[in-house]
Amino acid sequence: MSVEDRVFKALFKESKTELSSKKIELADDVKKLLSYSKGVVIFGKNIDISIKKIEDSLNSLKVDREDLISDLNKVNKGLNLAEKTAKDLGINANQIPNYNDAKSSVSYANKQLAKSKNYN
Repeated sequence: MSVEDRVFKALFKESKTELSSKKIELADDVKKLLSYSKGVVIFGKNIDISIKKIEDSLNSLKVDREDLISDLNKVNKGLNLAEKTAKDLGINANQIPNYNDAKSSVSYANKQLAKSKNYN
């Protein structure tokens, strides 16, 4: 075998080894990247769970808001009646049982309605 043939043979052998190690590195990189598919599925399912919780919470908020408005209307009607009756009797409305609690509940209800408005 000529010197030339031996040189080409040695170069070819060296280049083949280098190429094989590059293939192994590439295969490892591909395997690692593809392994993230498990995370994609897990986080995708977590998003479904979160969306369901949000939808359930929004539905509860809607129902609670409607109930609050209904009760608030009744309290306001009661306050108006208590104030009219107190005036007719010549007494202070604050002397009527539950009047002060009802007044504070109106203020609280209005704050809660304002907060809940952002989620309609």
